[in-house]
Amino acid sequence: MDHCVYCGEAFPAELKQGFQEPEALKWVERPGLPPDVTRKLEMMKVVPLEARKPARNFVAIAGVVSIPIFGAIFYLTYTMLKQLSPTSSLLILVAGIGVVAYLVYIFAKARK
Repeated sequence: MDHCVYCGEAFPAELKQGFQEPEALKWVERPGLPPDVTRKLEMMKVVPLEARKPARNFVAIAGVVSIPIFGAIFYLTYTMLKQLSPTSSLLILVAGIGVVAYLVYIFAKARK
């Protein structure tokens, strides 16, 4: 290289005189690998070493657990309010169906 990589300024000609190229910069011809080692290296690129374990889908487990819990909470709230105010209990029932339907939608979407 006859110029600085940072500023682009050319090196003076007398700077290189008397210096030889370092041994580390010279090209070294390496021996080839045996065929079985080459095949193993190629297989390591293609085939994973350990088998993948199927990951438990936390979202699916949370959906299976939470949907019945929310359904039971809204049903119990509906039965308690039904004695006091039938109109309020009907609103709670509609809200509960909406929440459970939303949870089913979210968990089904996350599962895909």
